[in-house]
Amino acid sequence: MSAVGLIINERSSRVRSILGDLLHVAKQFPNVRPAVLNGVEGLDRALSEMNRANVSTVMMAGGDGTIQAAFTDAINMRRFEHAPRYVAIPCGMTNVIAADCGLKGSPIDSLDQFLWRRRKGDVRQVRRSLMGLRIGARNAPIYGFFLGAGAFTSAVKFSRSEVQAMGAKRSMAMTMTIGGAILNAAFGEKPSEPPFLAELHSPECPTAGRQPMTMALMTTLRRLVLGVNPFWGEGPGPLAVTTIGFPAQRLLGAAPSVLRGKSEPWFEAAGYRSWRTHALDAEFEGTVVFDGEFFEVAKGERVTIETTHDAEFLN
Repeated sequence: MSAVGLIINERSSRVRSILGDLLHVAKQFPNVRPAVLNGVEGLDRALSEMNRANVSTVMMAGGDGTIQAAFTDAINMRRFEHAPRYVAIPCGMTNVIAADCGLKGSPIDSLDQFLWRRRKGDVRQVRRSLMGLRIGARNAPIYGFFLGAGAFTSAVKFSRSEVQAMGAKRSMAMTMTIGGAILNAAFGEKPSEPPFLAELHSPECPTAGRQPMTMALMTTLRRLVLGVNPFWGEGPGPLAVTTIGFPAQRLLGAAPSVLRGKSEPWFEAAGYRSWRTHALDAEFEGTVVFDGEFFEVAKGERVTIETTHDAEFLN
């Protein structure tokens, strides 16, 4: 059977307590090649070595940021002569990617069961488009699956300092982050200025010109976490986009439908817009959260998102 690579980010929140168990499971399968990394340091060498070992499947034990880093390095640096399949093992602070197309349950048990099922040929293939985010014309793209801006950025910062500190982890923390961003806009102190101003361009975009926005969310995943999936728009592409205008109107009444991805007849007039597209570019200034990582967009930098690469997951 072909070789399997296992990338373990020992700095991921859940790995710290189960590293020995993950390595113990890996040792039971001679074709598994583990690489324990301190964050993403050494990721380039690990992927290159896996390519030389003819690895056909790359398993990633970490969070969304670890998976994002692995795809970005593999694609930009062309690490693999033949694109491998990937396995997302949820071990991080945020695990939105694994919730959609990764392993479920305990990382140790799910890893063990997956390797046994793979040996028997009993695995499922899931294909997802990658979001190739480029900030500024000179920067290489970053590849991932879920992006948020505006009030979502503030909600993530609050979640890191308060929600997760209170013990809410992984899927529940992300659910509270998305829901909290929307509910805070409904119940919280109303800002005098919009969280951000953006001009979005895509063939399916329903707005034109610079728009004040409360929030923008984008993903190529089919579902997020615990039933929260705030995308209802239609279109030909794999990239789902939802924006909420500023000031957010009737948000208390809109929140249940928005969170479940259900449209209401009055959404468009009230500034709730959702659509699907293949690519998008934007002009704005501020901070975006991409797979749990923060990225700054400086004044004058153009932001583009393309869906030119696909990833094949096994679970």
